[in-house]
Amino acid sequence: MVKQKIVIYFNMKQIETNDYKLLFSEKSNVLPDIILETYRGKIYCNLLKSFIISCVSRLDEKIFTNKKSFNRTVTNLLASWFFTLYSDYDFNDDAFFPTYPTCTDSLKNTLFHYCSIHDIEHQEEKINNIITDLLNSYQLILDQLNTYKKSDFYSENKNNFSIKKHTITEKRDGENITFYKFKVVFKCKLYINNIRLGNILDNIIIPVEEYNNMVNRYSGHIINLDNYIWVILFRYQLLGSNNNQLAVLPNVLDEMKNDLNLSIECFASTINTSSSIYCSLYYDMENFFGSIGSFFNTQLIKGTFSFNPPYQTDIIEKGVHKIINSLQNSTDNLAFIITIPIWDENGKEIMANNNMKNNNTNIDYGDFEIINTMKSSIYFRGLRMISKNEFTYLDHNFHLYKNKTIQNTYIIIMANFANNYIDYINNYDFYNYQM
Repeated sequence: MVKQKIVIYFNMKQIETNDYKLLFSEKSNVLPDIILETYRGKIYCNLLKSFIISCVSRLDEKIFTNKKSFNRTVTNLLASWFFTLYSDYDFNDDAFFPTYPTCTDSLKNTLFHYCSIHDIEHQEEKINNIITDLLNSYQLILDQLNTYKKSDFYSENKNNFSIKKHTITEKRDGENITFYKFKVVFKCKLYINNIRLGNILDNIIIPVEEYNNMVNRYSGHIINLDNYIWVILFRYQLLGSNNNQLAVLPNVLDEMKNDLNLSIECFASTINTSSSIYCSLYYDMENFFGSIGSFFNTQLIKGTFSFNPPYQTDIIEKGVHKIINSLQNSTDNLAFIITIPIWDENGKEIMANNNMKNNNTNIDYGDFEIINTMKSSIYFRGLRMISKNEFTYLDHNFHLYKNKTIQNTYIIIMANFANNYIDYINNYDFYNYQM
């Protein structure tokens, strides 16, 4: 077992071992509240429904069907907006709904990108109206949530539930995989009245292997274990972003741990992590499994960290600036292994010249200047460019290997000390998972 030295600085906790050192925002422990979570789910689904209606009524449905159905695309857009809100949220109020939804620039830009593929008149006016609709709907659900938390129904029934699980078997790549399927039984009258929410509640599953990994990391009272796991699975499935449980192959992460002393993942979850300590969205539930909360609420001082964020320009740019700032401020050896898409013009040209096509050619992200920022930094230690056909991710929640990834990929090394990490990276096989 790794020996940790823990020091408290005001509201920040410092953890230090021989391999890493960091500070994070510690919060009070919270018990899982299934009734409240279900209500959060209900109003999130209502928010999504109103957002879909607004997008499709104000813009042509065809602009959202370039790769997926419009419903899936708009669902991902709302989840991406939540990731943006989370990147600027201290999680001191509601654990799922950020209190002040003021960051809309990235969502607006994405909508403009979609419109740029088609000839849409009065784009700016229509997109501004979509944003206004969204913010009005969001404020309404915040009001509903606050009212619900104070209601007699909630106070009288908050413990009127039980969670059961049983095993099911499903085929994945010709292999039988055993899952736990969870069923929440409500002992009070709840009006779900939403098809999407009902489908989510009926399909809370996790591979038994991943469940056992979660159990091994769990530090809370055993009586609450399945309740915590249910909430974690529910929240991430509620967001509905296709790829929020994708992670670099476990065998590659194991190689990084051995070769590069990789210690901590900057963007992970209790479901998909391969680390004993990691950053994730929902500290209130996930801290019992090793999470230190949002990457943006940490100070990273020493160690080797993997940075595999949601593939959003705003999250990537904000995260890279935080990385550079951390490298500037640290007097210890600090390194980051960065996995991000090849969106810059020069990178796409290089891949095209090597006959490695990408899937994002219909949407122009500009020159994605953050790549040049990294390359010109004194902390840049090298990169590898990998075709989407040579990179496999694992969806830990549903045990799905995705080896036709959405984007060509950069692996970039940033560090404040000289190293040969890129030599190891160049020899890794990011594609084959049956090893």
